[in-house]
Amino acid sequence: MLKVSGHGEVLVSSYGAIEARELRSGEQITVDTGHMVAWSDGVTYQVRKVGGWKSTMLSGEGLVVDLTGPGVVYTQSRSPEAFLGWLIPKLPKPATDGLGPR
Repeated sequence: MLKVSGHGEVLVSSYGAIEARELRSGEQITVDTGHMVAWSDGVTYQVRKVGGWKSTMLSGEGLVVDLTGPGVVYTQSRSPEAFLGWLIPKLPKPATDGLGPR
């Protein structure tokens, strides 16, 4: 994580659209960690696993973050993991004729 503070503009990049959600004091939402972008001061968070430890450790998935207001939470509409899961099977495979990659 990276903490940014001070005055001025911050440029943030994400995969997909960024959605801002205002949380009232004590209001809580749960977000998959792959969709998190940022949150404002005042928001507290707790990361926890969903599912078994084996799936969490081997796949990197299965982690969510519980965020509690007050403050603003910014999420992205798509996850980089889902994009890579779609893209990698479509990438060209190396040649298998013994001559190496082309």
